[in-house]
Amino acid sequence: MTAKPAERIPAESRLRSKAEFAQLKSRGRPARARHCLVVFESCPGDPSKVAFVASRKGVGGAVERNRARRRMREVVRRRWFRVAPSGVRMMFVAFRTMLTAPHAEVVADIDRLLIEAGAVAS
Repeated sequence: MTAKPAERIPAESRLRSKAEFAQLKSRGRPARARHCLVVFESCPGDPSKVAFVASRKGVGGAVERNRARRRMREVVRRRWFRVAPSGVRMMFVAFRTMLTAPHAEVVADIDRLLIEAGAVAS
């Protein structure tokens, strides 16, 4: 039986510290889609990292914020093997429409944002 490759975003590929978020917010460039936006920064030589954000003001209560983050994380997780192993940091920020958008629209939005951020080839 062959082992199935892991479809997880590795722990070392996640933005975690306040300093990383602050640096990305100050130096990053935004790209907006219909249901979310991505703030991205090119960082040659550093490993690619990603984070998912859903604010109370932008999305709603805890249940809604968790659902929005899960939806974004799942779409990116399925495409993580296509993301360059180094060179880009990204922070996906959910909008309220993320909660009710059809899955196909969310996928199209995130695919376009990944290309725009230079994380994957078109």
